[in-house]
Amino acid sequence: MRMRMEGWELGLPFALVGAAAGWISAGVLASPLVDVALGGKQEVAAVCAGIIGGLIGALLPRVVAPRQAWHGRGSTWACLAALVLPGGALAGGLIAGITGGSLYTAATGVVNGVICAAATLPICGAVLEAALRAERARLGSIVAASDRRAVWQILAASLSAATLAALPEWPAARLGQVPVPEIVGALALGAWIAIGLLILADAAALGHRLPRAAADAAEPCSPDAIAPDPAVPRVDLGLGDDVHARLARGDAYRGRDRASLLVIGSHAEARAALAGALRRGALCFALGAAVLVAHRWAAGDGAVHAYRAAHCALGHDRNCDAVEQRRRAMERSHGNRPRTGERRPDLL
Repeated sequence: MRMRMEGWELGLPFALVGAAAGWISAGVLASPLVDVALGGKQEVAAVCAGIIGGLIGALLPRVVAPRQAWHGRGSTWACLAALVLPGGALAGGLIAGITGGSLYTAATGVVNGVICAAATLPICGAVLEAALRAERARLGSIVAASDRRAVWQILAASLSAATLAALPEWPAARLGQVPVPEIVGALALGAWIAIGLLILADAAALGHRLPRAAADAAEPCSPDAIAPDPAVPRVDLGLGDDVHARLARGDAYRGRDRASLLVIGSHAEARAALAGALRRGALCFALGAAVLVAHRWAAGDGAVHAYRAAHCALGHDRNCDAVEQRRRAMERSHGNRPRTGERRPDLL
């Protein structure tokens, strides 16, 4: 099965993946818990990674389709990694070069870019897998439209899950260490809303368009038994080769029956495909809701206490040493205090 998607159809999703990954990665690398990159370059990271991601997405169909013809789908993942990892290195080096201006920062940016691209690779793979699955149905059909929506649904769910990497920024912002991650929160909320809208579109296809097509053209027939007329409207379900029609019966003057509507495809297969899309959408919607709950928790007091403990454990705060010394002194004093009913040794 060869890839039919045009370059722009993958270029735009991959550009969004790159922009979101660039913004989130720049924030994580500059956060006090990681602290391996300079802060204040999230805008540059989003722009550079978004442009490179869009170019990778536009190039993918031209690279994947010829290899599928000879090697099958298995080689597409090697092609994806061969494009994403160097793209991450290029983006990291470019971002570090623009914001740092030295050879050392550019070299470290290349390493950080490869690491971040490797972390983004599952998202790119999920989007590509959804795009390849969209090739199963005939172009312009009901199922094909649902499969196209699945690409965006998987993208939204993946980006929503990716925002979990920025959870430590919420307690860090409450402590005044970093700006409030409003963009990340808006991305998680927007992805959740987009998933819900796509679910509504699939529900409308399953609950309205498919039953209406079945009711309007309920009589099975053979295409050879119907007088061909290119002006007859057609509804393509996308899967299967069944033909149902709404017939205008012929008489002694008109001869053969004529169709006023043709429905092409299997109702059962189309219904199963759309029901599967709704199940997938429900899982994505639940994931998006869980991510929003996690962001809500990260902005609370419990996350601040956990963040302070992690910050001290990593040795990033000098004030933690004094606090730890006081805590240990209190433990020693409590440990040397005689228990109730117990006499001290020096009084024996």
